[in-house]
Amino acid sequence: PAACDISTLSVVDLNPALEKDKDPWEGTDRPAPLRGMYRQSSTQGEPHPLPKRMSSVDAVKDWWRRRSSSIKYDLESGRRMTWVEAYTGRITKPAHSYLRWNLVFTLIILIMLTSPIWLPFIPVAGSLSLEICLAILIILHLLWLAGMINAIRYTYKLIAHKKRQKDVQVEIPANTHLKHLVGICLYKEPMQLMIDTVESIAVQPLAKEKISVVVGMEEGTPDRVEKELELFRAFGKRFEKFYVTTHPKGLPGDIAGKCSNINYAMRTAVKKLREDKSYPQFDEGESTQLLITTGDCDSIFGEGYFAALEEDFTRTPEKNREHTVWQSPLFYAINLHNSPFFVRVTGLLRAFFMMAYLIPWNINTMSIFSLTLELYEAGGYTHPGYQMEDIIALIRWSLAVRRQCTIRSIPVATLSGPTSGSSYLDEWYEWARQIRRWTIGAAEVFHYFAVKSLQLPFFSAVGFAAKFIFYYGFLLCIGQIYGILAPIITPFMMPMSKTGNPDGMLITSQLFSYLSLGFLALSYFEMACIFSVNKIAERTFPGGRKDDTPLWRSFFHWIGSVPTILMYCLVELFAFLEVTVRGKSVCSHSASKKDQLVAQPPNPGKVYPI
Repeated sequence: PAACDISTLSVVDLNPALEKDKDPWEGTDRPAPLRGMYRQSSTQGEPHPLPKRMSSVDAVKDWWRRRSSSIKYDLESGRRMTWVEAYTGRITKPAHSYLRWNLVFTLIILIMLTSPIWLPFIPVAGSLSLEICLAILIILHLLWLAGMINAIRYTYKLIAHKKRQKDVQVEIPANTHLKHLVGICLYKEPMQLMIDTVESIAVQPLAKEKISVVVGMEEGTPDRVEKELELFRAFGKRFEKFYVTTHPKGLPGDIAGKCSNINYAMRTAVKKLREDKSYPQFDEGESTQLLITTGDCDSIFGEGYFAALEEDFTRTPEKNREHTVWQSPLFYAINLHNSPFFVRVTGLLRAFFMMAYLIPWNINTMSIFSLTLELYEAGGYTHPGYQMEDIIALIRWSLAVRRQCTIRSIPVATLSGPTSGSSYLDEWYEWARQIRRWTIGAAEVFHYFAVKSLQLPFFSAVGFAAKFIFYYGFLLCIGQIYGILAPIITPFMMPMSKTGNPDGMLITSQLFSYLSLGFLALSYFEMACIFSVNKIAERTFPGGRKDDTPLWRSFFHWIGSVPTILMYCLVELFAFLEVTVRGKSVCSHSASKKDQLVAQPPNPGKVYPI
């Protein structure tokens, strides 16, 4: 009753001051909204095709300028209101379950892994097998060295920002009113974890004035109604806007997981904000800029995360904001001291990989990241048909702007929880299951990228593919396996070749063995550096948290670090082979257990696992 459709009334009759907003498409064929932004009804026409060189961000802005059929006006104030159709699923494109591009990924891995067996039998190259193997090992360790330099550089930025954090003053341009919308998902995780996560957002400066939060639950979340009431009691009045959504089961095109849940939650929250007359409008032509941030339910936002985000946002040239994503270094340090060695070593490694490769090489975002609403909508929010929301996100946004998106680091440490289990065996199972899920998700994302890669500039596509294959294929999957097997198998196979010579053309087999032992020692030195970087970064952790692992346990964890990497690689290799044989049927999201991440009262008599 307080609003009417503009198709039935004249704009000038409603308010003469709005005559300048008169529909420029009146009397002509109006293009339909872009497919992928909002689900179209069966009565709507086909989407208006994008110009060949127009990015999706520009197309979204162009569509909003022509959206008068979606505009309503408040009769009392004459204020323009935007209406957005509710999300009800998507049309699934037909796809083959087995013939997928991840087969190429697996083939590259197998060729590289088996090269010590067949390389000695290749004419000419066979006599250089030892030298080729040595060159590959040198390249791998040089890349570890480059990653170490990046990690030290980002750790220094964290410490420097922490020292001046109290003095940070964000200068906001007069025509920009920055607002934030944060999305967090909850399924079967402990409620206390979610409360700790949302609390870390609520204590941010100006949370009541600038930050809105949406918590996305699944329809199958246990005790969903009680949890929703508990969240509203705790946080309903601590943010500018606070929403809790329920992702329905069985929406067309959705698979269970964070991708589909956060997609539904964020679309619903943006729709509510657009329809809220008390909330500043943030679409094209408005002064308000809405920044989107997503996180996990076991994440702790660092102090001043949003202030640092706004600071870097204002420093970034306006033309670059449309293809920029902001990522905070993530440390898997929640209750890490209670974890067995393989879980703790993996947590330290993943924190290192974030600063060493993912951020500086623009490979992918992870867990907590931020971007503009324009870029988020241009990329179709998140893809509800895939399981790894953070890995696939950067590819979708790069496709939207027709270029490689840039990841900029926010110099604020954020925390996340490692895998956890109720017993040592359960810890092992959860650890392996999480690695398997990550790997299958990466294989599916590679298929998605290969299908869409022709939409990117050639060099951007080739560069991203090379970095993706190196990180997920070589570094995480076969690097350590190759480093152990190649020095053993290659000298063994050399006498069986046509030449029958066990030595290479430049080095002898004995020298090769000594160099291989040197590389093993170098691996332990690199792990010592990784342990040290994580320890130094603890001074920047939010809330004064830190890893309380005793020094004697850290020493044993360091001894077990190289075997841990080897086990990690073996699980990844198995997962790649599994998705190759079983196809898309294994691509589903199985939530990890988080019960042991909830803070427990001190127990001096507890015997910590090694």
